[in-house]
Amino acid sequence: MHLKRYTLASIVLIALVGTYIYHMVTKGDYTLNLMGVNVTLPIAVWVIIPMVLLYLASFLHMLYYGFKAYMRRKRVTKDIEKLADALYWDVLKSPKKHHYMDKRVKPVGVVLDNGCDDFTKVDKKLCHERVRDAIDIITAIKHGEVVDIAKLKLDKSNPYAIQNGLNILKHEPQKAEEILRRAESYDPKVVKEAIMIFVEKANEQQLEKYLDFIDKEVLMHMLDTMDERDEKNKVSLVLIEKVLMKIAPSDCDYMILSRKLVKHYTPNELLAFFEKLVGQDEKAFKAYIFTLIEFEMLDRANELLQDTQRGEYLDFKAYLDLRKSGKHYPIDLLLNQC
Repeated sequence: MHLKRYTLASIVLIALVGTYIYHMVTKGDYTLNLMGVNVTLPIAVWVIIPMVLLYLASFLHMLYYGFKAYMRRKRVTKDIEKLADALYWDVLKSPKKHHYMDKRVKPVGVVLDNGCDDFTKVDKKLCHERVRDAIDIITAIKHGEVVDIAKLKLDKSNPYAIQNGLNILKHEPQKAEEILRRAESYDPKVVKEAIMIFVEKANEQQLEKYLDFIDKEVLMHMLDTMDERDEKNKVSLVLIEKVLMKIAPSDCDYMILSRKLVKHYTPNELLAFFEKLVGQDEKAFKAYIFTLIEFEMLDRANELLQDTQRGEYLDFKAYLDLRKSGKHYPIDLLLNQC
């Protein structure tokens, strides 16, 4: 409110009107009886009296509402400082209560006062409508529900976007391949869960399409769930070989792989498989020996070990010596190093 400018403009206008009436219209007087008292004033003065009264009324009106606006701004300023303080403590994971005076700030401040990690203590009735919508979305996702958040355009690394993706896979595992097709739109955690679900039932042709997503962990999970497949849908050793050549496994990985494969493939298939792997990667040699022992082909295992250096594969050599002396220890002892 520019009261000084308004006052100056009003004085100028009143003076101009009074001057005009007095000099250009009439210089006469007019007598008015006010409560039994005759008041005689120039007509020009009678004309400007209502203007003066209007000015005073409007001045008081503007003064009153200007003061109210000033106090409101002052409250908002103080509340903004309280919001900043609430955010400060929220960042430190130690939310504190604040008293907000402005009713427009309070619905936002009440959330910060309770912390932005746990909204269970927030009275949603006191929240701003937009904040309340966000709390409803977050609460639903945390409870394992699937929420349509596409319109929010959250970054794929957003924790709620990740959790929502995991919720989708939990409720609708058949959407795993859809997520793999659009892997660039999802966080790696969601993609990893999708491929873990996908390899449990996918046929060989489908697995070939998403070979790049299959790492060591996914491969082991696929083999662990092989019991759920019928003979017709059993994953071929050719596909497993492709995965192995891609992930560069360690000698322990090869041995663990042998232990998982032994109950799904014939000795001839598995031995031919590991013999081929040894030709491609010498780290597979232990697994080859392990497989021979698994199938009780001890003479062949001893023969191969005799061609190695004296200080190599001591654990296998010691195990075979014990077997020769009639002591039968579980083959899993050889996996203790892994």
